[in-house]
Amino acid sequence: MGKKEKKTSEVTEEKKVVTRYDRKMEERKKAEEKAKRDEKRFRIGSIIVAVLVVVFLAYSVIRPIVVRYAATHDVYITIGDYEFTQQELDFYTYTEYSEWLDSYGTYATLFGLDTSTDISKQEYTDDMTWKDYFELEAADTLVLYVALTDAAKDAGFEYETDTYYDSFVESVEEAAQENDMTVAAYYKAAYGQYATAEVIEEQIRFCTYASGYYDEIYAGIEVTDAEIVEEYQADPSAYDYVDYRAFALSAEFEDDADEDTIAAAMEETKALVEEFVERLNAGEDFNELCLEYCDEDYVSNYEDDGSLSEGLRYSEVSTIYADWLFDDSRESGDVEIFEDEDSHYYAVAMFMNRYYDTEINDEIYDNLFDEKLSAYMEELIADYSYTFS
Repeated sequence: MGKKEKKTSEVTEEKKVVTRYDRKMEERKKAEEKAKRDEKRFRIGSIIVAVLVVVFLAYSVIRPIVVRYAATHDVYITIGDYEFTQQELDFYTYTEYSEWLDSYGTYATLFGLDTSTDISKQEYTDDMTWKDYFELEAADTLVLYVALTDAAKDAGFEYETDTYYDSFVESVEEAAQENDMTVAAYYKAAYGQYATAEVIEEQIRFCTYASGYYDEIYAGIEVTDAEIVEEYQADPSAYDYVDYRAFALSAEFEDDADEDTIAAAMEETKALVEEFVERLNAGEDFNELCLEYCDEDYVSNYEDDGSLSEGLRYSEVSTIYADWLFDDSRESGDVEIFEDEDSHYYAVAMFMNRYYDTEINDEIYDNLFDEKLSAYMEELIADYSYTFS
């Protein structure tokens, strides 16, 4: 009996190990455990995603506030003892842009600039936007204003800025009304997204005061008659006028001609212009000879006495004979032949007259005035530079 019971027990234990039911229940248990683990992971992942979304939304809301605060409060550029925020520099940046548009706006597309799009989002170079470019121009301008302001204060200069500021505000109000905008919106459109009436007023008065002192400097510069004479005598050819006649004759050869062929053509052309000069010296008319010797395609150049040039300055004369015409030894009737090896032609020039016109004194005055003003301003800003934070 005992052995039988033992055998029965062994058989029963063996059946529990191999039964399908047990395996099925084990698999279901494992599936339930896996489902619980997956659900736990999902809940944790959902929490993380939710947190990230909240963080992102918070950042999206906070970032513009942070950026605006920095632009309106943090030091953006330093010049001498003056510190400016981005908001303040933007006034000068967009002023530079506006002035550029006045000069080149019609050709903006040729420069690669789309005036209908934000300049801070358009490349000027690989590492610079158009706003960066105008910002650097503005920095240079601001250096000048700071230097002028310091000099004006040191000199005890007083200058009222109300008149200009009131005129500025009036023009802004008119422009805003014409564009169906509020003044505040117009300021932002014209001077950047951070522009406010308060900042604009401050900068308008700042640069108006500096400009007032510049006008004071400008009015104080003098150029004497003696300085004008001295300037003229230092380089008369830079200011004198000449009258002369000229003729040019090109060598004729095919585009693929070799050097020997070109040299032969040049010799033939030289012989023709030498013949031209011989006949001229014999008393024949210069312009009539031009019409006879010129290529058919250039006859119109010499019609109506086309060989004659009067009242030209050194910079307006062909370089091939300019030095010869303005040589102090030139006398009326002098004739010379000139060769241009690179362009393969010969020219004949006949000097007629060189003279000084007193009207040129105004030009000399302006040149000397500009030199003095430039020298003064260069000295004024010599110790100033800008530093971006």
